[in-house]
Amino acid sequence: MKFSLLKKSLGFTASLFISSAALLAQDSGPLIDLLVKKGVVSDQEAEVLRVELQKDFAVNSSAGKLNLSSSLSEFKLSGDIRMRHQIETQAPATATGSSVVTNERVRERFRFRFNGDVLLQKGWGAGFALETGQAADSGNQTFGGAAGSGSGNDDYSIFLARAYVSYNPNLNWSFSAGKFKQPLYTTDLVWDADINPQGLTETYKYFIGSKDTFEIRALQNIMEDRNESTVGLLGRDAWLFTQQAVYTHYFGKDLLNSVILAPGYSKYNQANIGFSANENTFNGPTRGLSIMTFAGEVNVANVNGAGTAFKLYWDSAINNDADVRVNEVYGLSKTRWKSDRSAWLAGFGYSYGTGKVQGDYSAKLDYRSIGLGSLDVNTSDSDFAFGFLNQAGYKLALSYNVTDFTNFNVTYFHTSDIQKNLTYSLAARDHTQLLQLDLVVKF
Repeated sequence: MKFSLLKKSLGFTASLFISSAALLAQDSGPLIDLLVKKGVVSDQEAEVLRVELQKDFAVNSSAGKLNLSSSLSEFKLSGDIRMRHQIETQAPATATGSSVVTNERVRERFRFRFNGDVLLQKGWGAGFALETGQAADSGNQTFGGAAGSGSGNDDYSIFLARAYVSYNPNLNWSFSAGKFKQPLYTTDLVWDADINPQGLTETYKYFIGSKDTFEIRALQNIMEDRNESTVGLLGRDAWLFTQQAVYTHYFGKDLLNSVILAPGYSKYNQANIGFSANENTFNGPTRGLSIMTFAGEVNVANVNGAGTAFKLYWDSAINNDADVRVNEVYGLSKTRWKSDRSAWLAGFGYSYGTGKVQGDYSAKLDYRSIGLGSLDVNTSDSDFAFGFLNQAGYKLALSYNVTDFTNFNVTYFHTSDIQKNLTYSLAARDHTQLLQLDLVVKF
């Protein structure tokens, strides 16, 4: 009688103060232990009570009724919310002289992302990601933006940023189909970090010695689907094909230092893109893009004590068909403008910790140059020079972990034009500046 009354009283009291069946079942242990210590119930009665509460949790709570597939090995939910204060300058290029207009703007922005990654049995997996921006190269929304995107306290849309299926038959091979995380080793010179490619990707990894690896990575990225009943390029699907070799070598004491070398090559089929909505997008023929890349980094650990690291990193791109791209696709005079087929980046960084623990910090500084005919603006970074070609300058990035799950970041870009007085739409900037102050909370 005493035990039955106690069980009812405990369940009623806990429901009042905890107001959740899940918390009652999972967090009532300390309360039961206290009752045993005070002599209110015996050890045997306490164990029976634990079992009864777990049964009540399973039968009466929605959490207890959660039924996961038997094929599921792991289900990970994660995400982040970023608040951003942004100050920008975009000075337009002029046909003669220097620009006198700066086009300064201040924006309060945010980004929400929610990810789900599923590890299934027999090497299979799947996943999804939701975010607040529709453009491939940005998940940002501007508070009080245009009508329908936050003006007058309007609500904001959520878009599907990833939806993929993966298969890893063994440690060497991996395959993915759908819209997935970037599978290539790259910097934001060639690929914007926000872009999740769509199509197919394959990776073969060969293990060398105790830790080194050599990988072959391939990406078949469908950029735009077209109706094949239309004759010519306008009826042909646009595909971007990329192949890359990635060699990772570890060296030094305890093999904590590393070097990564990653040459690659990408090329479009002959098609047409008409509906891209990126920051500084190009809608038109894919002709004239045959790009060789070479990226890499050197990491040296414990340079200034345990947990510190120094990094050298680089990236480069050479468009073999830059003349065709600039003169025939962009329609610019070959006697007036250089094709400028190369883009490159070189930088260094210093960090303490891995960026996951309170007190960790990092700093990176790089200089980059983006030639008029060097890159595909539909994939390159939309923050540096706002995605414009014919720009050179630097990027400074600072990050500090306020808590294990909260980062404060500062990023600053400054660029100026390489070829002066170029007013073509994809390169029409005299100079740009961008300051981003971010507070990022991860969960």
